[in-house]
Amino acid sequence: YLKSRQIGLTYYFAGEAFADAILSGDNQIFLSASRSQAEVFRNYILQFAKDWFDIELKGDPITLSNGAELRFVSTNASTAQSYHGHVYTDEYFWIPKFKKINTVASGMAMHKKWRKTYFSTPSAVGHEAYPFWTGQAFKKKHPDQAFPSDAELSKGMLCADGQFRQIITIEDAIAGGCDLFDIDQLRLEYSEDEFNNLLMCQFIDDKQSVFKLTDLEKCCSDRLFWLDYDPHEARPFADNEVWLGFDPSRTQDAATCVVLAPPNPAYGDRFRVLEKHQWYNADFSYQAEQIRQLTHRFNVQHIGIDITGIGRGVYDLVRGFFPFARAINYSVDTKNQLVLKGLDVIRKGRLAFDAEMTDIPHAFLTIKQTTTPSGQITYSA
Repeated sequence: YLKSRQIGLTYYFAGEAFADAILSGDNQIFLSASRSQAEVFRNYILQFAKDWFDIELKGDPITLSNGAELRFVSTNASTAQSYHGHVYTDEYFWIPKFKKINTVASGMAMHKKWRKTYFSTPSAVGHEAYPFWTGQAFKKKHPDQAFPSDAELSKGMLCADGQFRQIITIEDAIAGGCDLFDIDQLRLEYSEDEFNNLLMCQFIDDKQSVFKLTDLEKCCSDRLFWLDYDPHEARPFADNEVWLGFDPSRTQDAATCVVLAPPNPAYGDRFRVLEKHQWYNADFSYQAEQIRQLTHRFNVQHIGIDITGIGRGVYDLVRGFFPFARAINYSVDTKNQLVLKGLDVIRKGRLAFDAEMTDIPHAFLTIKQTTTPSGQITYSA
């Protein structure tokens, strides 16, 4: 399945798998790019058990009374290939080294009784899963057999290679009864390219992007292995130093604040994205207050704030409790320095973020080289 964001497909398949485990006794395996992403499946199923049967499920794996096992594994789990059952692979277009992971998933569901389900929002045409979705290998072997168009796939279709495929855009979801979206407002908030990629299931051509998906995939990590960080603690990173980067809210988009751990030799000398916060339709004082609360949770040693335009108001408030906050006023030169530094860091694999943070690589992929009216080289997103 190729899907729009936020239409509830993870929730749906968690329910499908849980019901199937109850009715058939079959094992269910949930494969995700990171442990925290796999836990989303688990949390949904725990809630289903509570709501439907007033039962509290426990254990890892969860074993039902009929013997069905529910396993939640990340692509970092080297033991995953020893399991067997129906396999659900979440956000597979954002999983690094997809060919290797697909081999593992296929091995777990090799017997004909097992079902393999893949679903994801699209990333870029350069991803290893793109030929898998398009049936490229099958088309080469069988050029005489027709393959359905995207329009035909909107209703779902069993293709000539034995795979059932379906494309579910935000428009399809709304037509199917989903009333969670204001599509006109979303068209205002996103550029045409962003809207088409995030919500209309269209792939990014990363050949046109400054940053390449293959480089960004090397930066995908799993927070489970960051032993110095526990998001559930009052001081998640203890007294270790962090930096904050803040991009204030524009006319439509969200204000975004990132908590970054500076390089530490114990973790490969990488910049690690510990947390990412977004605040919608918030005034200056609210945004500044959220930053102040982060300074209570973390040992903040640096705050960088974009003051180009409306950011000045937040910056002035933050200076009241963090006098050393740094103002960043963007110009053509500043943008160029920022992008060139970003390219250097990412190409060397010195950035790390949890694999579930798919909007981070997506944001990098939207950066393209352009020119100013005077002919200067610059970058836009």
